[in-house]
Amino acid sequence: MVWKRSAGVGFIAVSIVGCQQPALPPPPLPPLTQSCAFTNTPEVVVPAEQALTGISAGRRGIEPALISVAVRAEDDFRQDGTMYVPGPDVGYHPYHINHPRFFARTDAPKHVTASMLWSSAGTYYDRAPAFSMLCLDVDGATLAFYTARILQPNTIVRLNFSPPIRPRRPRNPPPEQPAS
Repeated sequence: MVWKRSAGVGFIAVSIVGCQQPALPPPPLPPLTQSCAFTNTPEVVVPAEQALTGISAGRRGIEPALISVAVRAEDDFRQDGTMYVPGPDVGYHPYHINHPRFFARTDAPKHVTASMLWSSAGTYYDRAPAFSMLCLDVDGATLAFYTARILQPNTIVRLNFSPPIRPRRPRNPPPEQPAS
């Protein structure tokens, strides 16, 4: 309550009531292309006739991030390693593959995953991404990790596949020469 002196009448009580705006809905998620999907468990299936030839990561956001890369072996994941992602910048930084046999060409498809933890202060990496997006293309996959509902991902992990091996066709025998 605020008391205000009125001209010749005395005091008039004026009530100031704070107006609270309703909470705004969260911003929309980024648009999806046909080859992308939102996921909480980003797992990429590498076809049997292809190998994973390289992994790289880039950080677009200001929040420091760690990524971990793993491969599914039967019902368990085997971690290959962890990488601090430098940034923020627009480039990609190579991830050092510690166990190449996890990613080599085999008779069965490989299930590869990456996860991201981030830190607001750069001390403890204890925050999971708000959501993830998985995009597949002809020669690989991209995992984008978002720290909030914004259009720009914080961290991007790129998985590159080798070209598929095509079975060799039998050679045609040379045409027979007529005997002279």
